[in-house]
Amino acid sequence: MNSAQFRLATCALAAGTVLAPPAFGFAEVARGNLVATASFSAAYDTNVFANSSEVDDFVASFNPGLSYLRDVGSITTSIKAGVNAFTFADTDGQDSIDPYIKSSFNLDRAEKGSASLSLDYARSTEANNILLARVESDEYRGSGRVNYFYSEKTGVRVNANYRLSQFNSPGYNDVSSYGLGGGLIYRHSPKLTASATYDYSPEKATNRVGPLSDPTSENHRFKFGLEGELAPKLSGDASVGYGYRTFDNGGSDDTVLLGVDLAWNPIQKTTFSLAASNNFDTTAGAESARVFDLVLSVRQMLTDELSASASLGYENSQIEQQPGPFSRSDEAYKLGLSFSYGINEHWSASTGLNHRISDSNLALADYERTVFFFSLDLSY
Repeated sequence: MNSAQFRLATCALAAGTVLAPPAFGFAEVARGNLVATASFSAAYDTNVFANSSEVDDFVASFNPGLSYLRDVGSITTSIKAGVNAFTFADTDGQDSIDPYIKSSFNLDRAEKGSASLSLDYARSTEANNILLARVESDEYRGSGRVNYFYSEKTGVRVNANYRLSQFNSPGYNDVSSYGLGGGLIYRHSPKLTASATYDYSPEKATNRVGPLSDPTSENHRFKFGLEGELAPKLSGDASVGYGYRTFDNGGSDDTVLLGVDLAWNPIQKTTFSLAASNNFDTTAGAESARVFDLVLSVRQMLTDELSASASLGYENSQIEQQPGPFSRSDEAYKLGLSFSYGINEHWSASTGLNHRISDSNLALADYERTVFFFSLDLSY
């Protein structure tokens, strides 16, 4: 696509967004609400493929979606479907139209417990920091959880999850896994629950690219966690534990597990967030990875319509062939800045940038990437 075609596509997408309100209406169906969304964004990406080649380009995207939300009694249902369409100014072969559908169902029986189920499908076309390339995959996800309290404070939990990543880009493996587990839960207060759980999760990479590595493994995870209101104005989830991985071709690995997702509201218009994780993963490059990720962010309401957000992050990845000779160590530092403005009840706009500096013992993984963006969003 040349520059003239890109400008024409940008104008067409913008016009489609501006004319969207008559086509996207609000309706009630089966005691639930239909909500239409659409967004147009334009961005300049200094590193389209997230590697040391640092190819830059302009990209426009159009993202229409339709959601069904139903909250009746103790049952909540949410279904959303849409597409993410991308077009590049100069980079050949990277334009894409990615459909998705996400669904979740929740049953809350208060003192007796709760149950949840989520089923998602999404085609994902994006620059992958581990694979160091822009790749396309079909992602299937499913998870379920049941909490049952057999006494006022004590109960049991059952977890299940499933993942299938089918890579359409040549040269990569499909990755699949499932998880089963559970444990004990303790209701410390109506707003805070503690848990002690064990999960078993086999993972494998199929259609292996080469003979040097096979990361197929069995994983065992033991975790202790807290969920809910941990302190006044501090809420979310926090867990710590131990993970042990054994590979089918011999060898093993272990790590400390970490999962944190917290929000703190010290004053009405300010929110601090902390997200941290440390866990195993299996890559489409037939490698085993241990990834630590930490992000601290703040959101400040400047006026009733205008808000500002900032984030700082650190990421450390240890990526190894199994049992091949290759070992890679990456460190990344991340910065995000954005402003969002509510134009009216249905329209909002945002602008900002995301910056990443990656340092690695692999030359291809040494790079910087900055994405400047502007987005216009509709919800009706």
